[in-house]
Amino acid sequence: MGKPKRKRAKKQDHLILNLLILVTVVLVVFEGRLVVTMFTYRSVTNASPVTAQSGTSASSTGSMTESQQTENASTTNGSSSMEASLAGLPGNLSIPEGSDHSTTSAPSSNAVVPKASTPVDDSYFSDAVFIGDSRMEGFRNASGITQGRFFTSVGMSLSSMRSENIIQTPDGNITVAAALSGGTYNKIYIMLGTNDLGEYDWNSFQDGFVSAVKRFQEIQPGALIYICSVIYVEESKVDSTQYVNNANVDKINSILLDICEEQGYHYLNLNEFLSNGYGALIDGASSDGVHIYPDYCKQMLDYLKSHYIPVNQPDDTSSDETEATTDADDSV
Repeated sequence: MGKPKRKRAKKQDHLILNLLILVTVVLVVFEGRLVVTMFTYRSVTNASPVTAQSGTSASSTGSMTESQQTENASTTNGSSSMEASLAGLPGNLSIPEGSDHSTTSAPSSNAVVPKASTPVDDSYFSDAVFIGDSRMEGFRNASGITQGRFFTSVGMSLSSMRSENIIQTPDGNITVAAALSGGTYNKIYIMLGTNDLGEYDWNSFQDGFVSAVKRFQEIQPGALIYICSVIYVEESKVDSTQYVNNANVDKINSILLDICEEQGYHYLNLNEFLSNGYGALIDGASSDGVHIYPDYCKQMLDYLKSHYIPVNQPDDTSSDETEATTDADDSV
């Protein structure tokens, strides 16, 4: 009866030994792959760093083996999340639900105002007027800007701007055109379109916008015309009105850019720093999904200071210019 027990014991010892050998082999293989992965990561990041704004070139990808491409893809996903956070973007960028467009890229056009090597200070806006809706009002109130006049109104749209008395003055409400006639300005910043996202006839919007800006040019023939892009929205926070969405924002911005190209205006792409990279407003940049927080208004001022058209300022200014150039706190 004793011999069978010894045989079973030997078999159990043999089984345990085999299991130990198997575990040892698995650990060796795992540790070896870990070392290879770490080595590959260092090689990839040192040779061709990947940023949130630029990807691996097609030529370099074509020369990689399939395994290298797989390892490089996993490395890119990890490093881009970290670099997005460093750039002020959310680290877990995700495509908004219902979005049918991929990573947003800056429009390529000569009308887009490029970043200047040296930013200007507030004095650049001393002869500027800012026209727009509640988003422009938020910029006036929260950005810290100290120069320029503001002709703004909550809910301003293309039609109301052209025909209604929406600008408050000590003598009563007047139209934007009438307010613009009260001084001399060398720069006009226009932020319109958010309240026009429900415009079903886009051609009508384009024609009306061109007509309105040409009227401004007649009033201020020497002024530079800056057209601000419509800022993206955070759709999850926006009211259930179907037309306030980022697909319509993209559409209206493409129209504004076309207008700038055709008419010689200057396009300011505010979504260059306010986009989450996927055609939507940065998560957490707004309480209601539309109006941005003061920190982002300050970033907008920094953007305007670094995106401008150089002009030769006159040595002396007329009395009209002096009267028109007032602090933002005293503007309407």
